Amino acid sequence: MTLVDRVALLVASVLIIHPHTARAQSAEAEVLFRDGRTLIKQGKLSAGCDKLDASAKLESSVGTYLNLGDCREKQGQLASAWAAFRKAEAIAKRAGNDEKRQSEAGKRAFKLEPQLSTLEIDVSHAVDGLAIRRNGVTLDAATWNTALPLDPGSYVIIADAPGYSPWSTTVELTSKNRRQVISVPALEHTQVVRAPEPPPAAAPPPPTTIITPPPPPIAPVELVTMRHSRTWSGTRKVSALFAIVGAGAIGTGIYFGLQAQDQQDQANQRCPLTVCADSEGLRLNNAAKTSATRANILYAAGGAAVAAAVVMWLVGAPSDEIVVRPTMSDHQVGLSLAGGF
Repeated sequence: MTLVDRVALLVASVLIIHPHTARAQSAEAEVLFRDGRTLIKQGKLSAGCDKLDASAKLESSVGTYLNLGDCREKQGQLASAWAAFRKAEAIAKRAGNDEKRQSEAGKRAFKLEPQLSTLEIDVSHAVDGLAIRRNGVTLDAATWNTALPLDPGSYVIIADAPGYSPWSTTVELTSKNRRQVISVPALEHTQVVRAPEPPPAAAPPPPTTIITPPPPPIAPVELVTMRHSRTWSGTRKVSALFAIVGAGAIGTGIYFGLQAQDQQDQANQRCPLTVCADSEGLRLNNAAKTSATRANILYAAGGAAVAAAVVMWLVGAPSDEIVVRPTMSDHQVGLSLAGGF
């Protein structure tokens, strides 16, 4: 290693591990960041990289992604390292005051690009409802027929659709076969096999009539009177309706919140930089904003409905009673009720 290479490596290390610029802001992300750095220094790359990855998911920062990219590169996961460096470059560019680390992240990513392994899934016979999964993760149709950078390893590709037999294959990406194209063949229709019809059931035997003698007459008896307080007043019934509506609104808000997070993650994958010309990425970003707004509105409405239900339940307790008086005679047994309804 020449003197110039050593100086460049030293500068890159300082930019990555500088304590003032690489620190995360939230407490959880900061603890994970420190634990990851400690594990990496101890030689535990896999555990250290996972800690840094968890910290970056909690809170994106230039320093965290630079450290994560450096760790993934040491692991040989070049696609993950390249993505981390590009993310660090985009965050630094968005901040506008971190030119040194922006330049360093861009250089590291550019250096890795010729070494990346890619996998293209060629889909020439698409059918209605076709889904392509890679290691269990469903791929967006926009990623079909595109060479995507991936870390070296084994990948199971599955294609299926309603009414068709599934197809699968396994692909190995190594340093020797870094460019691979997998063609998904035309799926075959599933043959429907009908189960044989069961034989007709035998007619049931005629019912047997049992005649029992009438019971001896019983003198009228009046039992002890029981009193029972009512629980459901009119106000409490309305409060139950408010509680159901509030819970439904909160549940729907959670759905839109998760949908907004998923759409934002997809948008960030397609547009890691501030300026984006990808129409699908812009659409996903707008959709994420719309879903987040709906979630906030539903959270507020649901919380108000649940709070109103609690108040109405407490103030709507009934005060009257129902008196239940069982009676018996030689011809009948029954209950007499008295009270307010």
